[in-house]
Amino acid sequence: MAVVQKVIREGKHGPFVVATSDQLDGSVTFSLEPTVWEEKDWPEEGMIVLLEKLRLKNAGWRAKKGRFLKPSDEQTEIRKEQDMLKKAKVIIEGFRNKWFPAGDDKVWKQWVEYKRRDTRDLTELLKSDVRDDFKRRAIFLLLVPAAEFNPIYWTEKVGKFYHSLDFLNILTPDLLNYATDLIVEFDVMIKPMHNDKPENHVQGGCGVTVFMSVPDKYHNALYFYNNCIMLLLTLLSEEQCKRVFPLLSLRDISTYWNMDNASGYNPFQKLLCSNVDEQWKRQADATMRQIIKDELSNKIKPRKKWEDALKCYAEIIQLQLYGEKLPYNIELFSDQIKFLISEGHDGRELINEWHIPKIFQILSTDDYKEIRYLVAKFVVFNNKSVFKVWSEDTLQGAKMMLDEFGQNDQKLAQRIQAAIDDYKKQSAKNQNEQTNAKKDEDDIINKMK
Repeated sequence: MAVVQKVIREGKHGPFVVATSDQLDGSVTFSLEPTVWEEKDWPEEGMIVLLEKLRLKNAGWRAKKGRFLKPSDEQTEIRKEQDMLKKAKVIIEGFRNKWFPAGDDKVWKQWVEYKRRDTRDLTELLKSDVRDDFKRRAIFLLLVPAAEFNPIYWTEKVGKFYHSLDFLNILTPDLLNYATDLIVEFDVMIKPMHNDKPENHVQGGCGVTVFMSVPDKYHNALYFYNNCIMLLLTLLSEEQCKRVFPLLSLRDISTYWNMDNASGYNPFQKLLCSNVDEQWKRQADATMRQIIKDELSNKIKPRKKWEDALKCYAEIIQLQLYGEKLPYNIELFSDQIKFLISEGHDGRELINEWHIPKIFQILSTDDYKEIRYLVAKFVVFNNKSVFKVWSEDTLQGAKMMLDEFGQNDQKLAQRIQAAIDDYKKQSAKNQNEQTNAKKDEDDIINKMK
C-alpha cells in the first residue's frame, strides 16, 4: 500500500503519480496509462492505493500495476494493525507514565536540539553519568520499531536499526531489564503483523536484472530483536532467559533468495556457533527436530522450497565440522548425527562423503562406534546419490569405513571396495592422459628448437 503524494497530469511519457510507502525508502511512481492503472478514475493526493510488480530503476522505484484500495483488501490485516496500535498506545502510555517524567521533557528537548543527533549520540549518552531517566529515553529510541510507537521527542528517524547491539553490553542490571521488557513487548506486538513472505521483485538498470524481495515494514525491527534476544541469552539470569528464549526465531525473519545465499534457519546456525549456554542450544535443537518431524508428516510445510527443515538442519550440523573444534558438547553433536541418519531419512543427501574423516575423528571413541557404523551404512547405501570415491578426502573416508567395518559387513565392504577401485582406475586413467598430453607438448616444443 502507498499514499499518493502528487499527480502529474502532463508528464514527459504521459500522466503519472508519485507515492510513498512505509515499506520503501524514497518514493515510488506509477503510470496512469490503462496498461498500469486499472481504474477509470484517477487517484487524488492523500489517497491510499495498492501497488504491485515493483521495479527498481535508476531514478527510483516504479510500480507496473496499481489500483484503488478496496474494502475487501487485507481487511484482516487492517483490523490487526488497528488492534495492535490500540494495544501499543496503552503499553507506551504505561512506559511514558512510569519512565519518562514530564519534568525532564524540557532539558531533553534542549539536548536533542543542541546539534544534529543520531544513534551514536544515544549510545554515548548510555556511557555517560546522566540519570537513568534520560538513559531510558535513549534505550527506548534505540529499540522502538517505528515512529508511530514513539512518544519521545526526537528529530531523526527511528526503526531503521543500523546501529549495533553493543549498547546492551554496557547497561546496568536495572537498565538491562528495562531494555528486555521493551524488546519483549515490541516483538510480541508487531510479530503478528509481519508478512514473512515478501513477493515483490525488482529490476536494476543498465541491462542487469536483479531479483530480490522487498522486506515487510517490520522486518528490520524483528530481525534486530531476534539478534538482541540471542545476545540477551548471554547476559540475563536463567529465569529471564526462560522468558525471552521462546521469542527467538530459529528461522529467518523473512524469506529471501539470491545467487549467494538464501533464507532458512540461519539464526539456528548462529545460535549453535555462539557462546550461549548449551541448554539453550539443546532446546533449539529439539525445536528444530520437531519442525522436521512435522514437515515430514505433512503437518506443516516450508515457507519456500529451499527452507526444507531437514535439509537446512543437515547443512548446519555439517558446517560445525569446519571449525577447529565443536562450539558445543560432543554428546549433542553425536545425537545430531544420529538423528540425521535415523529411520525415515533415507534417500536424502544428509551426510556428505567428504565429511566422513572429520565425523569419525570427532566420534572416535568406543562409545560412538555404533554411530560410526550407522553413518557408514547410511552414506554408502541410503544417501540420495550413489556412493562414490572421487577425491582424496572421500578416499580417506572410504578407507576408514572399510578398515573399521569391512570384516564384519561384507556387503558394505564390497560396495566401498568397488568405489575405491573405480577411483583408482579413473585416477590412473587421468594420470596416463596427463602423461601423454605432456609428452605430446614436449614433442612440439622439441620441433621448435
